[in-house]
Amino acid sequence: MIGNENISFDMLNVFIKVSETNSINQSSKVLLLSQPAISKKIHQLENYVGAQLFNRSAKGVDLTYDGHIFYVFATRMLNELTRTIDEINHKNFSFSNLTIGVLDSISSFIFPNFFINKVYELQKLEVTNKGIDLIMPFNEGRLDAIIIDSAFGDDIVGPYVQKKLFEEPYYIVYSQSNTKMSPLIKSATVRAIDLQKFNLILLPTHCPIHQQVVKTFNRLNVALPEIFENNYSELTISLVRNSDFIAVLPESIAVNKVAQDPNGLGMKKLEIAFNRSVSVFGRSADIVEEIEKELA
Repeated sequence: MIGNENISFDMLNVFIKVSETNSINQSSKVLLLSQPAISKKIHQLENYVGAQLFNRSAKGVDLTYDGHIFYVFATRMLNELTRTIDEINHKNFSFSNLTIGVLDSISSFIFPNFFINKVYELQKLEVTNKGIDLIMPFNEGRLDAIIIDSAFGDDIVGPYVQKKLFEEPYYIVYSQSNTKMSPLIKSATVRAIDLQKFNLILLPTHCPIHQQVVKTFNRLNVALPEIFENNYSELTISLVRNSDFIAVLPESIAVNKVAQDPNGLGMKKLEIAFNRSVSVFGRSADIVEEIEKELA
């Protein structure tokens, strides 16, 4: 049950500092508050929430399960407050102050020059091959913007601004020695029904490529081929090169991989009607416009 105390942003700030330092003593030095004052604010906050937020011991403090849940809320609230005040005051920001997250395939194959040139300018650059590793910190206010497949927009919470940056078709990548491909070599494109006799390698189900392949087959009322999941692009290409597996990849990645091994790999465009769309998501129009300008 929620107590009678009134919550304040000062309480939230104290709570966050104690959470991040795991120490009331260290937090006292950072916040320039006495330890009793910090302990009192934490007690007031726990009284308000109606739950214990910290485990206390001689070694310090650490978050309880409820504390972890509340930490996400508190950081989001303070970040939103800061951004709102900045927007009200029309505070100017520089590109170098931004914290940006991006999928590895986007940074490597779509905008490589941008990230090579800007990697040392940014305050923080998070690169990963898992969308959830960008969405969570963005939702929690730890990233100012993320560059990711547009389909991930459904997983973003809170207000945001989105700008589509890039769109490309999908291709299948196969081994030149894959005898199953022989009937399709002269075809300009590959149909969904043609894929049924192959074993596909796709990224795990959280990936938009995987999701779109499944949705498209279901929409066409075509049975799915056997799908094997793998989260590592180099392993995927190695398996394709040395077996009858085929991979479904965005054009930018497919072109890069085949160009590296033109005698061992081949590629064909999918007739399936869907494209990969890449967008930048930011918490304000200024941030999105700044990133779009730098990418141009």
